[in-house]
Amino acid sequence: MMIRTFLAAALAVLALSVMSAPAAQAQVTVTRSPSTAPTLGSTIRGSSSTTFSISTSGVVTRTSGDAIRMSSSTVTIPTINLDCGLLNLKDLCALRYIRVRIQPAGGSGPATITRFRVGTLYGTSFRSSRPTEGGSVTFDLLPIGILGGASFTLGMDVVLQAGATSGEHTFNYIVTAELL
Repeated sequence: MMIRTFLAAALAVLALSVMSAPAAQAQVTVTRSPSTAPTLGSTIRGSSSTTFSISTSGVVTRTSGDAIRMSSSTVTIPTINLDCGLLNLKDLCALRYIRVRIQPAGGSGPATITRFRVGTLYGTSFRSSRPTEGGSVTFDLLPIGILGGASFTLGMDVVLQAGATSGEHTFNYIVTAELL
């Protein structure tokens, strides 16, 4: 009971001191594990654009085209972690909604991400509903509380251009988060 009273008082003092702080100072740390996008492994050139769909569990399925993925194994899907530091008190992170944006990173390679899908969310809930799949995705999360962080898995569709050289191809994406 004493700890709750102390934390409530600390949050009240922090709220008063941060109320006038501009929103631009609010920071949420975003980390990806693994830090790179999934890799399809070695592929054999196709004569038409080929879409490989990576589920939120890591299963890769060719949904269109004729390029061939040499491996039938699953890939390591990204887990996105959101954190605000010790006790999530910085900028009242524990009490504020978080807006997350996911988009493909610009690139000049033959493989590009065309669709994202957000998987299981841990540590909080969506502010409204689960985001729909799309070429870029924006959604809001409920506050993560004092002792928490939030994380979710990320699936995606990757298009390999027609006539792309055989071998491994890289693609990337950007995740940003801000406090509302």
